[in-house]
Amino acid sequence: MSELAKILSTDVLVIGGGIAGLCAANKAAEQGVDVLIVEKGVTPWTGQAPSSGGAFNAVPPDGVEAQVKFMVKEGEYLNDQDWTYAYTRDSYPVIFEMAQWGDFFPRDISGQIIYTPPLLIRLYRTEMFQPTLLRRALQKGAKVLNRVYVVDLLKHGDRVVGAVGFHYQTGDFYIIQSKATIIACGGANYKARTLFHINCGEGVAMAYNAGAELRNAEFANTYMMSNKYTCADDRAADSVRQAYENALGESLVQKYPELDPVREPGVPGGGGLIFRRWVRAMFREIEAGRGPIYLNLTTQPDLAQMRYQANIITHQNRTHGYVRMMHRLGIDVTKQKVEWTIVPEFHAGPIKVDLSCETTLPGLYATGDACQNGSAYEGALEGCALPGGVPLCFAAVTGFRAGTAAGKAAPTIPEPQFNTAEVEKLKREIFAPLGVKEGYNPYDAIKEIQEVVFPFKNSYVKRKDRLENALGMIENVKAKLENLTARDSHELVRCHEAKSMVTCAETLYRASLLRTETRGTNIREDYPERDDKNWLKWIIIRKEDEKMKLWTEPVPIEKYKHKP
Repeated sequence: MSELAKILSTDVLVIGGGIAGLCAANKAAEQGVDVLIVEKGVTPWTGQAPSSGGAFNAVPPDGVEAQVKFMVKEGEYLNDQDWTYAYTRDSYPVIFEMAQWGDFFPRDISGQIIYTPPLLIRLYRTEMFQPTLLRRALQKGAKVLNRVYVVDLLKHGDRVVGAVGFHYQTGDFYIIQSKATIIACGGANYKARTLFHINCGEGVAMAYNAGAELRNAEFANTYMMSNKYTCADDRAADSVRQAYENALGESLVQKYPELDPVREPGVPGGGGLIFRRWVRAMFREIEAGRGPIYLNLTTQPDLAQMRYQANIITHQNRTHGYVRMMHRLGIDVTKQKVEWTIVPEFHAGPIKVDLSCETTLPGLYATGDACQNGSAYEGALEGCALPGGVPLCFAAVTGFRAGTAAGKAAPTIPEPQFNTAEVEKLKREIFAPLGVKEGYNPYDAIKEIQEVVFPFKNSYVKRKDRLENALGMIENVKAKLENLTARDSHELVRCHEAKSMVTCAETLYRASLLRTETRGTNIREDYPERDDKNWLKWIIIRKEDEKMKLWTEPVPIEKYKHKP
């Protein structure tokens, strides 16, 4: 067997070393079990959190009801309200427990955490956050294996008993046996943003291929707004929203009153801008021939200067510091208006999980972006949908839940077993592109997938003919993936990234075709109304007989507190 692979064994396997994975590793290790973190990059400098805005939305106990009501209303009642409550209730104690692990939240002279009402906590040392989480996990006994790309899950009967993958520098094949496995490697971003998105839906694809159920894939389609020079999701709209205008000089806020910040009474995390409303407004203006859209600060030089100085002094908003970015590019925004555009973001993570973050497969858990759609805690919304630091906080909350549940379950589970013949077959399939001399280049495959999913009218504003055409193009790419070629283990990674991206894109288009209504971010031009009578349902996806099976599950609205 040692000739077949490097074999490792652990109680809890955590696939991914970002915030969700490191939180899961910490909580699992606290249960006194063996924990192994496997990362395709190098933890702790991986994932999206190190380059994010570093904001966490913690909801105090007296704000839970108002926050849940707001989230369910915005989610258009497709929320799993049990999950909405679980996330909201956990956000406050989880964040304040993490604050005891290290010095990465700002504090006042008395040692109290400084937050922006309504309890939006922003890291003041983003670069130290994940290293601190990793250091604590290692102190608790966890181990780390970097630069190993996990491709498939191992099963014994219906139970997941580990995973297989390869080291992309040495080419070594790894078999990792585990009593509990946690997917924490993000959703499918399709490499939408250079140097930010390294997640290609690998966790989603491996869960799907193993037979786990997916949910809400039709809403896995985040688009954001950014200046055209960086496409970096600047979110400069917070304080300068009045300065956005179309090519005619007309104010977007005056034309679309819904673009003003949402101010829900008593909602700790509800105040702020709803970015999907900005995306739709920009799209309408451009479609009507009134584009491009500009951010015009030439009449507000004092505001621009204030934003620039604030970023310099606090060192915050590294990604979202629009004025500072433009200054670095040699653009003086006090003298020149800047074109803004709509950029794809995605964050597609439809793995269905229960309140312990366990999937429909025993022994398999999912956290963070990988399950944000599948948990349905935000209902019919895309990732990063609501104001405040929800995505990072959700990663932490699900990491806590999955790690605790997996760590407690591990001692009760027998030693994992696997079928040698099955593993040999997986190894041949994983390394097959290395033996193809004249085949389909993985970089071409990734580009072709991006050309299908990135256009706004393919993945956001939808219509049956466009969806069918997009699905057909994805199926064409999928057929060509059988002949992928790779010159080395680095290109082999790209081959499997392309396969994961195709799987995730197929779930997006098949689910979008099935949902014949407009709800949340499933905007159907041919079905422009919300249909509560026929579509207060979740779409579930599972792999059966090598085909993608879809069906619906009624939202149990009768048992939930908040009803349409």
